[in-house]
Amino acid sequence: MRNQNMFCFWDVGYDKLVPFLSNANFHPKSNTVENCVFANLGRGNWQSCSEALCASLDWADDPWDVVSNARLAQTHPSLAELTRGKSEKTHPRDPVQPSEAICGSATEIEGTAAESIDLVVTDPPFGGLLHYSELSDFFYVWLRLVLQDRYPESFSTEYVPKSLEIVENKARNPDDAPEFYQRLLTAAWAESHRILKPSGILAFTFHHSEDEPWVQVLESLFDAGFYLEATYPIRSDETKGKGEFGSRKVEYDIIHVCRKRRVEPKPVSWAKMRREILREVRRLQGLLQHHQEEGLPEADIQVIKRGKALEYYSRHYGKVYEAEDTSLSVKDAVLGVLQVLDEDANPGVEPPPVTASPYTRQLLRMFQSVSEQPRDQVQKFLRGTGIAPSEFEERGWIHEEKKVYHLVPFSQVAQAWHKRHRVGMVHDYDQAAFLIGACYDGSGIKADDTLNNPHFKPHPALGALVEWFATRSNDPQVRAAAARAQRLYSTWQASHAPQAQQLSLFADEGSDG
Repeated sequence: MRNQNMFCFWDVGYDKLVPFLSNANFHPKSNTVENCVFANLGRGNWQSCSEALCASLDWADDPWDVVSNARLAQTHPSLAELTRGKSEKTHPRDPVQPSEAICGSATEIEGTAAESIDLVVTDPPFGGLLHYSELSDFFYVWLRLVLQDRYPESFSTEYVPKSLEIVENKARNPDDAPEFYQRLLTAAWAESHRILKPSGILAFTFHHSEDEPWVQVLESLFDAGFYLEATYPIRSDETKGKGEFGSRKVEYDIIHVCRKRRVEPKPVSWAKMRREILREVRRLQGLLQHHQEEGLPEADIQVIKRGKALEYYSRHYGKVYEAEDTSLSVKDAVLGVLQVLDEDANPGVEPPPVTASPYTRQLLRMFQSVSEQPRDQVQKFLRGTGIAPSEFEERGWIHEEKKVYHLVPFSQVAQAWHKRHRVGMVHDYDQAAFLIGACYDGSGIKADDTLNNPHFKPHPALGALVEWFATRSNDPQVRAAAARAQRLYSTWQASHAPQAQQLSLFADEGSDG
């Protein structure tokens, strides 16, 4: 059917017919061509299609595989002497066991008992990438004409059912397309969790150069009770992705091997996990450098490192803390991992305080020693991080004016928080900006009152952030106010030793070196 319709077109460069859905859309072609069904030559005719089907049936009767003669020479030299060429076809005599094909939703696999399956292999949908149900309607309506009597349960509807398709479709779900996608994806993972044996494995591939789809998939995976056991890079399918070129093209898929979480995750501080990730990445450095010299692009190197780093995070999902009551989300973890990898690759640039949250560290990286940045420069900083400038604007940290982003002055941050409940001031940057802003001459705000407020819980990074601005700001007024804030915070630490000791547990104990 792909080769016998008016969506086929003639590829002038290759001088041949190209079948429908070579690009996954219904875009009409300007140079359509009608194929011949029963010709002896050409692509996609009855003879070439039926020959492939017959060959697959022959293989099912007598399966064979290809053995590398180079590998055979290493393991069985005597057998290698009997072979020629680079490989040999061998018949292992393994029977093809009976199997059952089920057509239904992955959120409810009927007839499969709990904890009865050893392995689940899947290629999950990634957000709004492709709407397969709409594309498959083309084939479904034709197949239904001849198959609905034989398979009434599979062809009962006029078109392919679409209500439970796991995809972000704003036309079907205009109010909550991302939430709908993630909710159903989590349900599908949960069903896989139900049918897998306690020792079973879930494996899937990921091929995407952006972080946002990966965040959604991992978050729903972890919520369903899985953790990442291992990640393996393999050469990718060149037909996937958006066809990027040069160093930005992601040429490797990452196979994610997952297991069911059998025990409750152990709490761990982000600072400690950061060091574990850094050690593992550096351990892999020699191997990755070898592959880079062999031509592995930098974009793929980053994807491999990122996958390895997230193995650690998944084992503690929901229990990775940057502060006492603040756990690190998947999105924050991905951002934090990217920062670790980038800083490890650029050791000459002094990084922001490692105890600070990933969002705060990203802000300080963008506005290091400056108070404003052009919009295009900010967008370059954030490219590939999965976050947008608007997220910093919503937090009240920056504002845009005439295509330039400015840091909101600390005095304004302090006044915005003045007379508000301190219990809501949980972000490390908010606390540092408020404390510094309160120390401006004439602010009218007593910083001591906030530090001693029983509802105020200092973030573990507060002291390091105040010191950062006291020593690195290019604004003399900020440096002076930050120095006062630093003295006040030191006084508070001395008079609240038990609480200060508790905060130190989230600090970066040890060196990254």
